[in-house]
Formats: sequence, structure tokens, C-alpha cells
Amino acid sequence: CNTLKPSPLTTKSLVFAIIAIIGSSVFFSANAQTKTATPKVYAVINKADWCKTCQANDVRVMNEVMPACKNLKVKFVANDLTNEASIEKSAAELKKNKVYNSVKETKSTGFILLVDAKTKKIIKQISVKKPSEEIIKEITAAQS
Repeated sequence: CNTLKPSPLTTKSLVFAIIAIIGSSVFFSANAQTKTATPKVYAVINKADWCKTCQANDVRVMNEVMPACKNLKVKFVANDLTNEASIEKSAAELKKNKVYNSVKETKSTGFILLVDAKTKKIIKQISVKKPSEEIIKEITAAQS
């Protein structure tokens, strides 16, 4: 009986797909905890599966920063620039939150864009490499 073995590329692709699904689930689950009816600030997280900075910091940001901001008037929105499909999905979410036009020209990854909810202007760009405490401090300051 011949059994087909997946090629290393197929296995690698499957592993990345599973990680992306789990990461998205964790992100949107954490975002549900911080969701406010009237955010003052949108925290748009520019990320991609191929981004080494994102890979090294995404989990920390989701586990430390997002929960620490749950009592703030901030809404986290992922802008996944991994591929065309993720870009389209992210664009739909950004449009739904009315911040797409504010961030559409930004194609870099590994940072958080803080966008004023009223003016839709970018307030600040924060690297996800920064310590969690600094990111939280910046998001808190953007509330005023």
C-alpha cells in the first residue's frame, strides 16, 4: 500500500496556517475583552507571518498589552499584510472601523498605529519591539 507523504513545503504551509488561525483566534478573543462601544483610539497592529519582528513580539503584545488596556477606550484592529487574502480581510475590518483610509498607505509591519477615533488621524506609531509597559503607556497617553 502506498501512502502519500506530504512534502516539506506542504507540511510547513500547514503549520503556518495552523499558527495563523490560532493567532487570529487569540487576537480576536483578546480584542473582544477590550472592545468598547465608543473607542477614543484605534490601535492598528500591522503584522505579517513573514515578519521576524512580529513573530518575536505578537504573542507578548496579545498576552500583555491588550489585556492591560481592557479598561481603556481603545479598540485593537489587526492589519495582516501576509498575503493578498489577509490584506483583503484586514481591509474589510479596517473599513468597518472607518480607519482604512488612515492606514492604507502604511505597508510596513512590526508596529502599532494609534489612530484618533474622531479625526481618524494617526497619533503615533509604536514598534512592537518596545517593552509592553512602554506600549501601554503610549496607548494610555493617546486617550487624552
